[in-house]
Amino acid sequence: TRSNLDSSGGFQKPIHGHALLLLLLLAGGADTFHICAFNTQRLTLSKVAREPVLDTLVQILARCDITVLQEVVDSTGSAILLLLRELNRFDDSGPYSFLSSHLLGRGTYKERYVYIYRSHKAQVLDSYVYDDQNDLFAREPFVCRFSLPSKVLPSLVLVPLHTTPKAVETELNALYHVFLDASQRWQSEDVILLGDFNADCASLTKKRLDDLVLRTQAGFHWAIPDGVDTTVRASTHCTYDRIVLHGQHLQNMLRGAAAFDFPRSFGLTEEEALNISDHYPVEVELSCAVHGAQTLSLAALLLSLLLLLSPQLGLVA
Repeated sequence: TRSNLDSSGGFQKPIHGHALLLLLLLAGGADTFHICAFNTQRLTLSKVAREPVLDTLVQILARCDITVLQEVVDSTGSAILLLLRELNRFDDSGPYSFLSSHLLGRGTYKERYVYIYRSHKAQVLDSYVYDDQNDLFAREPFVCRFSLPSKVLPSLVLVPLHTTPKAVETELNALYHVFLDASQRWQSEDVILLGDFNADCASLTKKRLDDLVLRTQAGFHWAIPDGVDTTVRASTHCTYDRIVLHGQHLQNMLRGAAAFDFPRSFGLTEEEALNISDHYPVEVELSCAVHGAQTLSLAALLLSLLLLLSPQLGLVA
């Protein structure tokens, strides 16, 4: 096979026009948006300052366009600033920005919800901490409305929750009312509920899970299904972390959902991984392309491939 490169590493001749068109079409086909949720297990400045931890967290975050972090317990905010600084240095697809709640919790132990997002692909339109008048949540949801790079769905509401294992059923049923509140506030049916729900194993039996309002009420799609292990320890197999989608536009855009096994991806031992977190991040991939444009692009791609291969196939004199 002849190479296009000369001895100096330069191209002997420019890329064929059809090949260039093909490359552009392939690049346009990667029009997806990743939304992730990650329980970072008591994230503090001293934890983030450890280089192996920082490096791994940055690699995890660089995979996502929006990530909702939970269990951020740093009271100063310095941990997120350090994390964001290194993320912006690492990944040239930024810049990244963040939005943090205040510290939330009933007693002395408190956590923040923190959104980290690619600011050239999404912008915060509005946000609020849910008004939990009946004190149903240990850490009430920090609800946020984002713009999206999509004509199909120009904005999206995210509702994160980290439940307390002592009251999983109560909190997850109350989460339905947070959904209603956010949906009515912004007149939006397209809402993602996500986070460490503790929705499995000893914290919530299968029967109690199936009886949840978010299971019995029509319109909710549990993108991370039962049976997916979202825990790092080999001794556990629990689907604690979840992403639940509501809204037809949003569900039509869903291209995939998974827990990200970062120890396997990054070649970490269980002990090394547990220095990062005892949870896997969970994520959904959305297609941001207009459906009509997708069909057109597919036709154009096939035509381009045909034109590109036609000399080899003897279709053109």
